[in-house]
Amino acid sequence: MSKKKNRPHGHYCKICGEYKANEKFSGKGHAAHICKACSRLSAAEKAAAMDTNRLMNFPMRRLSESEKKWLKAKMKDECPEVAETAREVFNACFPHAERNAMKKQLVINTLSFEVHTEVYDGYGDMEMADRRFTIDRKSRVLTMTDFQAEGEGQSVTLEGGQMAKLLRYIVHTLEIFMWEQDYCLNPDEEDYDPFLEGEEGFFMEDLEDRLEIQPPKEPEGSPSWRVQVEYTNHTEQDMCSYNDYLSDRPEELYLSLLEYFEPEEEEF
Repeated sequence: MSKKKNRPHGHYCKICGEYKANEKFSGKGHAAHICKACSRLSAAEKAAAMDTNRLMNFPMRRLSESEKKWLKAKMKDECPEVAETAREVFNACFPHAERNAMKKQLVINTLSFEVHTEVYDGYGDMEMADRRFTIDRKSRVLTMTDFQAEGEGQSVTLEGGQMAKLLRYIVHTLEIFMWEQDYCLNPDEEDYDPFLEGEEGFFMEDLEDRLEIQPPKEPEGSPSWRVQVEYTNHTEQDMCSYNDYLSDRPEELYLSLLEYFEPEEEEF
């Protein structure tokens, strides 16, 4: 004999999402699945309560197109509480949406990257790095200045495809536009909370403000590394760290750029 499934006692109210005793419903309310308390709400309050109830029980799985469309619409709801809850649910369902949307909009125009600290080379040996790399997308020139060699500079001109691949790598793989947040380079700033607008343009209204945040007051001494980036949409970044080491992605960028100036191994 099969066991009966346990079901909540009472009747379900589609507005507040609660199961209540039958006495909490009027005759019409019982048929409409609206309790007496919720029936006293205005139409706008009922709609907001129903939306919030649905959002609080939103499935944490791959969403259908209709579910995604409904969620995006609620992020622009006239009720602030509904819109805020919808943004929280969206961020939970799509944790990388912010970064992916920004990647589609950002193309590096110029970049300057200075390193003044010890790093591990490609062979795992520690060396003192005191160099500056610059990239110019328009001229396709990559330069390296070695301050330990009396400021000796070298430059290479990349092919169009090579330059485009390098710049995509810096934005799409290393995610340089998020280093300030990832490495807490500006801890005094409030957490960034962008207002989602559209599919690919969710964050464009806030992008300039995000990338042009004024740098905090610099502590004493020189930074261990510094990055200055100008994008083709005229937004800019100026980031630096005073830790006595390179974080993982700045280190990857350093080693990647250094490879362009290492002598090629002779084939025997």
